[in-house]
Amino acid sequence: MISIIIPTIREQKAQRCIEAIYKNAGIDQSKYEIISEYDHGRIGCPKMVKKLTDESSGDMVCFLGDDTIPEPNFLKYALEDMAKLSHGWGLVGINDNLRLKGQDKASAHWLADKQLLPLLDNEFFHTGYIHCFCDNELTDRCKELGRYIFSECSRVYHDHPIDNKRSDDKDYQRVYNRRNYNHDLLLYKKRKRNNWKTK
Repeated sequence: MISIIIPTIREQKAQRCIEAIYKNAGIDQSKYEIISEYDHGRIGCPKMVKKLTDESSGDMVCFLGDDTIPEPNFLKYALEDMAKLSHGWGLVGINDNLRLKGQDKASAHWLADKQLLPLLDNEFFHTGYIHCFCDNELTDRCKELGRYIFSECSRVYHDHPIDNKRSDDKDYQRVYNRRNYNHDLLLYKKRKRNNWKTK
């Protein structure tokens, strides 16, 4: 079973994402569940990912932002790439067509086996981050463990204001403001220097 988690602050976009999952997963609906929850307290993406992961029942977790639109067979292709990893488990980076491409790109959206959790302090996104660089850390750590693969064929369209040159999204302005960005960048650099041990 795969648990697809969607932390939500844009409900219409989340519904669009869910409809695309049902249309484009490429596997039977009995093989996955969708857990979408509105972030009423604005606790942020890393904490919401932990909360929804804790609530999930699947052996694997697929994280999608509420502003993504999964493309045909995205889950089928991700599972095929997962099977290429040693013993068939780890982290699959989903291709969201933003900025950097391929193996060098941090996996903002992903499919992960829960066997990773004990190796990652029991959280996929470190909850010390506000919003940025949690995906960089997850990708780096899974690469270090030899448990990362980027999926060229598993694709989602990421309807991201920064990349689509829109500036009217207040939630993006809030989480990507300079103070939050700098906080997360400094935390990422500090944790990386210290082998991911700092809070």
